[in-house]
Amino acid sequence: MNVTQFIVDTYGAGTPLVSTAKRYRPSSTATKKGYILIFAHGTGFHKEHWEPIIERLYAHGGPVVEAWAIDAQTHGAAATLNRDAIDEPGFTYSSYHFAEACANLCKTHLNGTRHPIVLVGHSAGAASAALVPSFYGQSRTPPFSALILVEPAIWPGSMIGMADSLAYKLACVAIPRRRTTWRSRDAVRKDLGRRAPWGTWDKRILDLYVEHGFEEDKEGVSLRCNPVHETQPFINQINAVYPVAELDKLRKKVPVHLVYGERNDLFTREKQESLLRGRRFASVIRIPGAGHLVVQEAPDAVGDVLLSILGGLENQRYVEREYVL
Repeated sequence: MNVTQFIVDTYGAGTPLVSTAKRYRPSSTATKKGYILIFAHGTGFHKEHWEPIIERLYAHGGPVVEAWAIDAQTHGAAATLNRDAIDEPGFTYSSYHFAEACANLCKTHLNGTRHPIVLVGHSAGAASAALVPSFYGQSRTPPFSALILVEPAIWPGSMIGMADSLAYKLACVAIPRRRTTWRSRDAVRKDLGRRAPWGTWDKRILDLYVEHGFEEDKEGVSLRCNPVHETQPFINQINAVYPVAELDKLRKKVPVHLVYGERNDLFTREKQESLLRGRRFASVIRIPGAGHLVVQEAPDAVGDVLLSILGGLENQRYVEREYVL
């Protein structure tokens, strides 16, 4: 793949911050007809987690012109660039701020494109992806052709604090206390590779996490994403509620697809089905053998599901027009 890096400016968090993004294009001659995908990662991760999935799409001839993956301002390479601001006492961050980064990427780098845009988000990144249309005028048709939400951290307000799994409750306690520094990247790989959840990940994802999820410092290497920021979606469940109203408007205008792991670990089935209740989505797919971290555990399966969804979109309608973002 040909990879180009970009910086995206944002201002909604009360202080100027940047997001870091990468654009992935196939090495071979790009198709003239296809979709532009924008990927938003889950909490604690970074944009490079999507690379095996993007490679899968290109390897199997998916109808994709180019793919973008973007870091939340408190995660990945963006966290390093924003360190002084995001480590300030009292700094607050919500799902809207990552959504702003995704929207600004579109407005800055994709304005005027004639290719349909599809947003793809995982977990807390799915919540932010669902909020991206809120950054455009309510009277306008959303400038996106579809939304694909993978294990979305989205549920109605009535479910705040309800039906939380034991794993979810443990995460709320364990993440803020997690180890942050190792003597080397090799030490990180050896330590995490034998423990849950990292030991269940596809090796490619673990390697990408070790490479891009840590930064060098005087003590060795440390997490780029401070556990304080990683835990925010867990302890502030209101971020899971914000996207519901936006989804209720959006799903009447464009296809919204939901993708879950078949194994209910972090989110209970009751929590997931609270979003489905009374709502019609374009599809609801469960990937066998995977849990909430399906992107990390089964990237090839996620890629195959995306190929299927994109193929269905292409068969239904491929609309080429100028997208003013």
